[in-house]
Amino acid sequence: MQKQKRDLILVFIIGFLVGASVITVWNSQRSGGDTSGNFASTPTGSEDEGSFAENASVQLLSSAAGFFPLPPSIPANTRVGLSVSDQPKGKTVFIKELSVTGTKWVAIYDDKEGRPGWILGALRVREGDKEATVSLLRPEGTASGGTYYAAILNDDGDGEFNRLTDLPPLSPENVTVVRFIAQ
Repeated sequence: MQKQKRDLILVFIIGFLVGASVITVWNSQRSGGDTSGNFASTPTGSEDEGSFAENASVQLLSSAAGFFPLPPSIPANTRVGLSVSDQPKGKTVFIKELSVTGTKWVAIYDDKEGRPGWILGALRVREGDKEATVSLLRPEGTASGGTYYAAILNDDGDGEFNRLTDLPPLSPENVTVVRFIAQ
């Protein structure tokens, strides 16, 4: 009886330690335990608007520089399916030409060492939309002289933007991204 009790307690302790370890690893990954901050997601406003919620926290903005599949070069202003002119600084970005198949997201990124960095805002667009205006979460908006990027991302179909599931195409040559400058 004593041996069974001891074995039961030992199994309980081992199970507890394994469970605690798994939970610790899981939580560190979900809360941004890696130093690139690649585990945050950004909720959106209403499904009809297809845009970021105005009251979303800046902490929920995310970086894509770690795994954004970039084409060999990022053209200035225009690429097939997306055209964004250099424009005045502000809290919105105007997409002057747009051509998508199905439902997609247009995401605006700031610059991080010549690549898309933090996601500043996103807007859900549908087939037939010819232009769009993306509202940015950053209170100061774009800065004069700053370089920014606009990219078309796939929609996972849930009506909310999540940078972990609403992703660019995996093949760099199929990624639609352009750079523009705020004046």
